[in-house]
Amino acid sequence: MDAIKHLVSSVDPLGRDANVPDGATALRDILSGPEVFADRVLVHVPTLAERRQRLAKVAGVLAVAAAAVMAGVLLTVNLGPLASASSPATTATAVPAPVASASTLATSAPTPSAIPSTDPTAATAVPSVPPADAWLNYTSADGKVSFDHPADWKVLPRPVNPEYPAVALDVQDGTGKNIASLHYGASGGIGGACAVPVPYEVLDSEVLALPYNAAAADVIPPRFAYRVLIEPDKVTGSYGITSSAAGKDGKACMFYNVVSGPAESPLYSFADNFQVSAGDAQSANSRVFSSLDEARAYMLTPEYTRAKRMITSLQIRSGQ
Repeated sequence: MDAIKHLVSSVDPLGRDANVPDGATALRDILSGPEVFADRVLVHVPTLAERRQRLAKVAGVLAVAAAAVMAGVLLTVNLGPLASASSPATTATAVPAPVASASTLATSAPTPSAIPSTDPTAATAVPSVPPADAWLNYTSADGKVSFDHPADWKVLPRPVNPEYPAVALDVQDGTGKNIASLHYGASGGIGGACAVPVPYEVLDSEVLALPYNAAAADVIPPRFAYRVLIEPDKVTGSYGITSSAAGKDGKACMFYNVVSGPAESPLYSFADNFQVSAGDAQSANSRVFSSLDEARAYMLTPEYTRAKRMITSLQIRSGQ
């Protein structure tokens, strides 16, 4: 409090001045001195304006002093004696938490990144069955015949007569269904009786670079063909390689899936059936449909597209 009192007294505009008489002295001079009339104030007597200015200064200083006294009281009550404080007191200002806007959330969200898993159990297991789109190559022991086939299809060699060497095999799908049979080498002739001709159509055909006997009767360049016989109660379809046309004027009673080949294999075949005849009891390898539209739709199935790819990949190395 002494420091505050000193502050007030040091700036008090009404404090004692040695050159200015106090009020009692001034009054005594006025009453005892000669009467002097003047239109000005004595130099040592402050004017009314000066007194008002001094009063305003005093009020300001008192307000500062009162605030200082109040601050000291509050500090004493809330924080205890200043001498016990180990560090300067700081005043915490409450700041409202910012509200995240939609744009802020959109830009501040972390972008996920693909991080490879190190968990050994997360590794993809190797399938026991190769995928359907995986293909393998088969080459015969003598190197004369080769073709590609789906990895989940099986190539099963068939026994042959040692006196008539040949490459003979069946290709089956994963269910054991026979897809095509191949024979290249020594072989006998072909025959068969023709029944009543029925409508006949070639639904698919692709010429292949395979050896053939161009001098044979009614021969055409070898090709893959998918052909059908349209009978009254069913449509019989068959695919394979051939070098002969079937029937005339859009009708046929039978056709062969064989190629007239070189001397080492006068006839060879890679097809689902060696011979297809109208009216015959169909074997397990026949593709029998209820209508021609159904026979056409079969060409869109995976079985057909894969069988065609396999058969058209056939390579024959004759003369080796």
